[in-house]
Amino acid sequence: MHMRTRRPGGLTRRWLCTALLACFTGALCAQGTYPDRPITLVVPNAAGGAADSLARSMAEELTKRLSQTVIVENVGGASGALGAQRVLRSPADGYTLLFGTTSDMVVTPIANRSAGYQTRDFTPIAKVGVTPMTIAARPGLGVANLDQMVALARQKPNGLSVGTTGSASLQAFATVALQRAAGIDLLGVPYKGAAPLLNDLLGGQLDLGVMTLPAAMANVRAGKLTMLGVLSDKRHASAPDMPTANESQSVKGVVVEIWAALAGPPNMPAAVVERISRAVQAVLTDKEFTDRRAKMGDMAVPYQTPAEFGRFLQAEDERYRALATGLKLE
Repeated sequence: MHMRTRRPGGLTRRWLCTALLACFTGALCAQGTYPDRPITLVVPNAAGGAADSLARSMAEELTKRLSQTVIVENVGGASGALGAQRVLRSPADGYTLLFGTTSDMVVTPIANRSAGYQTRDFTPIAKVGVTPMTIAARPGLGVANLDQMVALARQKPNGLSVGTTGSASLQAFATVALQRAAGIDLLGVPYKGAAPLLNDLLGGQLDLGVMTLPAAMANVRAGKLTMLGVLSDKRHASAPDMPTANESQSVKGVVVEIWAALAGPPNMPAAVVERISRAVQAVLTDKEFTDRRAKMGDMAVPYQTPAEFGRFLQAEDERYRALATGLKLE
């Protein structure tokens, strides 16, 4: 009688196959159940600002739709570069995301060569909000609209001062866009923040100021500032009486907005990107959410797929790089 014996090699191969299959199946299951732990939303700004407010509203909504806690982490510094770098160095698993804006995703890497990243380094997910920029004047300047300001500026080249929050800020890019479109030269005055800029504008030490629509609205309605134009392609729902700059005869094609978006580290799995993107779509089509944000100065944002948002990001990068040739970057 002969006894059949098992060869150790066959047993080893069978065990390896079983182990590999388990790992492969586990990886698929892990990806399919995303998210299975809390997600961190990195805001590259200090707490309490407009971007932080929108980020917290979005985190609350995404928590409901992803059935997982979304935590906001403020990582300010270096004009948004520290927060952006924090995300770019994170694992590409969808658990650390950037709540970025025009400034830290596009302007900072253009204006600051030491930022250490480019717009193209991010995995685009979705745009989630837009806040328009505006240009306003002190009432004593004696201009009622943008055409009158342009006419005065042509009479006095570099005679009108315009305040921005830094010589390489988004506001500075906006003034370049305005000057090129109108064919005028303004005297740029960089400030270290929006508060001192507004104080000097209200006090009459500054002729013009570039600021967000929410920052301008209260003072315009109180008669303390004159709204010259909203730098968007259409009027804002919360301020339908405030004209866009493009409605003037002197300026056309100027759109400078602070958009906010979700992005991730390079090479995120497509299925994870799609999961987050669809959750954002559900938020953006929630009327209660959009109405609430409109009252705070945000414009409604149509949903974009990750591919569409990626093309938008590329176009923004190209547009602001072209404007940068007119700036003294520091």
